[in-house]
Amino acid sequence: STLHTNDTPAAITRMLELGVAPYLIKATLLGVMAQRLVRTFCPHCRYDIEPDLDGWAELVHPWGVEPPVKMAAAAGCQECRETGFKGRAGLYELLTMNDPVKQLVVGQADAGQIRKAGMQAGMRTLRLSGAEKVAKGETSIAEVLRVAPVSSYE
Repeated sequence: STLHTNDTPAAITRMLELGVAPYLIKATLLGVMAQRLVRTFCPHCRYDIEPDLDGWAELVHPWGVEPPVKMAAAAGCQECRETGFKGRAGLYELLTMNDPVKQLVVGQADAGQIRKAGMQAGMRTLRLSGAEKVAKGETSIAEVLRVAPVSSYE
């Protein structure tokens, strides 16, 4: 089923707001996936650049992931119609319904608490998924922040 929210914890709180009983969510929901598409750099005009340390710090806050040795940019060419981008890649966030998350659902916890429990169980946020693509030189920090802005509870 599809539910439009900004991230995975918000999907659970949205279901609660819509009147779905917490025990039903606990018993039937296996997980929640959020996805966003980012534009990827054109392979014909892509080039390496020095890392943008300030931008990286904003992207990975509050997790403090080490910056990559290099990043990428694209100049724009005929192949990409001077945009610097050609194609798209997915950013994914998967929240699995483990016991701590289920208990938070039953207690009708807020999205921040659900996110924290998910992160403790190994969930990667949309922004961390995007940071991985930036580190691989596939897209830009600005592109990731465009589709996966900072959450109010991060």
